[in-house]
Amino acid sequence: MAKKIVLVLALASMIAGGLAAQEKTAAVKKVWLSGEVSLVGAGARGEFMLGPKMSLGLNTYWTSAFFIFNDIDINAVARFYPWGKKFYAGLGVGFGIHSGLSPVKGKWDVDGTKVEYPDDGSSYLVTLTGVDITPELGWKIDIGKAGGFFINPLVQVPITIGQEKAAVLFGPEPTRFGVGVGFRAACGFGWAF
Repeated sequence: MAKKIVLVLALASMIAGGLAAQEKTAAVKKVWLSGEVSLVGAGARGEFMLGPKMSLGLNTYWTSAFFIFNDIDINAVARFYPWGKKFYAGLGVGFGIHSGLSPVKGKWDVDGTKVEYPDDGSSYLVTLTGVDITPELGWKIDIGKAGGFFINPLVQVPITIGQEKAAVLFGPEPTRFGVGVGFRAACGFGWAF
C-alpha cells in the first residue's frame, strides 16, 4: 500500500512539474498567429501577449452560406486569461457587415419619410453595416512543444449595431436602425513565436 501511495505522489509531482514548465515556456511566447475555420466560414487572428493573463490583437472573419447570409467582421480584440494561458474570455470591437435574405416589414425610412411595409411574405437582400461587438470564450491548447503549434476552439457571438438597408427592385432603398446577432463556433490552428 505504501508503494502505491509513493508511486501516485511521484507521478503527480512529475505531472505538476511538467504543467508548470509548460506554463512558464508558453508565457515567454509573445506573438500568437492563427487561421480559424468553422462550418461555413474562415478567419485570421493575430494576438500579442501583454502579460500572462492579458492580450491584445486583431481578427477578421468571413462567413457565407451563399445567398442566405454573409458576414464580414474586422475587430480589435482584448482577451483575459483568468487561470493563465489556457481558457480565456475576450471582447472584440470593430466593424461588421451582415447581409442576408429577410422579409422587409414594419416601419422603414424611405427618403426621409417613414413607410409601413406589410408582411407580404417577400424576402429581399438586407444589409446591416455598423459597429461590431463580439464577446468570445475559448481554450488555447499547446500541441507538442509548449508555445509552438496550438489549436484554439472558440465560441463567438458577433453583435452588429448600425443601419439596415434593403435592396428592393424598384424605387429608393428603405433603411432603418438595426441590430444583428450571430453565433460562431470555430477552431483556430496556429503558431506562437
